[in-house]
Amino acid sequence: MLSKMHSFFSYGFRTFFVSAAAFAALSIFVWVGEYAGVLANIGAVDPNTWHAHEMMFGYLSAVLAGFTLTAVANWTGRPAVSGTPLILLFVIWLAGRIGMAAALTGTGPLLPVAAIDMTFIPFFVFLFGREVIAGGNKRNFAVVGAVSIFGVANLLFWLDALDVFENDLSSRLALGTIGLLIALVGGRITPAFTGNWLKAHGHQVTMPGMGFVDRTALLLTGTGALFWTIRPYSLITAALLVLAGIVLLVRLSRWSGLLTLGEPLIAFLHLGYAFLGLSLVAIGFSIWQPDMLPPSSSLHLLTAGTIGLMTFVVMTRALLGHTGRPLIATPVVAIALLLVAGAALLRAAAPWAPSLYVPLVAISGVAWSGGFLIFAMRFAPIVVQPQDP
Repeated sequence: MLSKMHSFFSYGFRTFFVSAAAFAALSIFVWVGEYAGVLANIGAVDPNTWHAHEMMFGYLSAVLAGFTLTAVANWTGRPAVSGTPLILLFVIWLAGRIGMAAALTGTGPLLPVAAIDMTFIPFFVFLFGREVIAGGNKRNFAVVGAVSIFGVANLLFWLDALDVFENDLSSRLALGTIGLLIALVGGRITPAFTGNWLKAHGHQVTMPGMGFVDRTALLLTGTGALFWTIRPYSLITAALLVLAGIVLLVRLSRWSGLLTLGEPLIAFLHLGYAFLGLSLVAIGFSIWQPDMLPPSSSLHLLTAGTIGLMTFVVMTRALLGHTGRPLIATPVVAIALLLVAGAALLRAAAPWAPSLYVPLVAISGVAWSGGFLIFAMRFAPIVVQPQDP
């Protein structure tokens, strides 16, 4: 038992990836039950607010912690964050999820829940940033900054929930920051992983380096995200987001994605990045013509589609690669990826069928949860193994 605990807290990916996936599966099942009226809404936090917060600052913050605390060891050559600091970080995250569950089902005070939940991101940014600075890894200062802004978004959520500072900035700031982070980090790993896979399979393809298209895509994405946060209904914002999405899709088209259809762990990275470009185009268009394209459709292309697929693939590759396993998707993992992608498309399509809206949302939620439940069941035995194979 002690050896399993030691293994579980030896790396960020071991601690947080399966935990995040299990939480994602459970929380969406709960939200579907609330949404469909199976479970009563009696808490201090309404189900939609709980759902939005827990997907961003419950699930996604855990994925970010697992990813950054694992990657920083590779980036800096320093020992991985492990042991007591990682245990404390996990306990804070878990306490935050329990507190939010209590807020959903009860009417107790929100201030203690807020205090616990707001501690998680600053603590993991401290652990992550300390390693980046100690390792002199200047290239990834931008990642530290982006995750810090994500923490500010959570602070804004709680200031609004506690009636300290009424605002509607939290979700847009969080999602805009994550969109930019995916554009940045996803723009590094997708062509890199693709190039390695293509070379290993005999394809003579050279991935393009960082050039004008790439820099333009990142600049437009960051600018569009900023305008979306502060001016969400402006036509300038709409134009910036549409243009950013188009340039991101142009960038993606240069990475030979069609050649990777034989390996889901590469192909779905491309699909996740495609969802990013499409979601920005859709969000921009929905600002301009909300009656033609419902905002919830475009938003879920970003959340369920981009974030769902990109995090699923990155977590899978990290778990396989860091435990010495081949970087290939087994049939069950491929099925899980299809469930997540299908769920995103169903959720985006639901507003277009008002008479079927509730069933489509429920089916989408069950499919998305099913994909992440498969992930959790597949990888839970691996993260507690005392020794890698």
